Amino acid sequence: MRIAYSAVSGAMSTLWVAQEGGYFKREGLDTELLYIGGGSLLIQSMLSGDVPFAYGPSVPVINASLRGSDLVLIGNTGNALVFSIMSRPEIKQPANLKGKKVGVTRLGGSTDWALDAASKQWGMERGRDIVVIQTGGMPEGVAALLSGALDAVVLSPPSNFRAMKAGMHELVDVGQLGIIFPNTPLSTTRSFIKSNRETALRFLRGFTQGLHRLRTDKEFSMKVLSKYTKVTDPETLAQLHQTYGVRYSGDRIPYVRAEGVDEILKRTPGKEAREAKAGEFIDNSLLRELEQSGWFRTVGR
Repeated sequence: MRIAYSAVSGAMSTLWVAQEGGYFKREGLDTELLYIGGGSLLIQSMLSGDVPFAYGPSVPVINASLRGSDLVLIGNTGNALVFSIMSRPEIKQPANLKGKKVGVTRLGGSTDWALDAASKQWGMERGRDIVVIQTGGMPEGVAALLSGALDAVVLSPPSNFRAMKAGMHELVDVGQLGIIFPNTPLSTTRSFIKSNRETALRFLRGFTQGLHRLRTDKEFSMKVLSKYTKVTDPETLAQLHQTYGVRYSGDRIPYVRAEGVDEILKRTPGKEAREAKAGEFIDNSLLRELEQSGWFRTVGR
């Protein structure tokens, strides 16, 4: 069973730890993790039936659902936009970004959303004040920033740490702006849940074991993070674990919070988004079933 994830970012650490810890195998699932950069491409893979589960994209899932797809969010780790807007060293404050080029991984994806949230607080408009460029992935964004092809770029850990070490400047930590957002949700299709509910439950059992291991086993988690991100510096790996295993790891039971989906709908143009309700995009019934069965009392034992 192929599980797709949308970024080479510490945000994916729960899935990586679940895989490397053997928790999916323990549930009788033969899983292969597949990196598909940017949420929009990943959504296409889900809708075509190539992958049953995706980890990472939120805005593209909701946009696809608004257009009539049966995609649904079934879990979420982290309820903030865990991104930094990193700039060239000469750009010291947001006002210096006027007329400059800013990179996001995919237009319409989470990095684009983070830039939109920050630029609104700064009173800036894309097109008028800043030019937004699609990079395709975090490594490409870092490379473009360091070469001077971009003046700023939206990055998540460890890419923002790499940029800092190379002398780049953090304009803003978007996670500190107080916006509730489903940062790294799990999604699938309603049709998959209907025809494969037991498989979906087993997948979530493996996933939540991974979440517990990430929070409680720093040494193992750092090894896993190093494998997937290619980071070898112990200080950066410790920062990654602190960010995603402690600070932004979300709730013990990773329910999708309606207020986070409401935030997306509020910022999405069009009548469909205006009239939609958050609950239409969420299926917490699988996690609720696990909770009621007593599963979460046994996790980690």
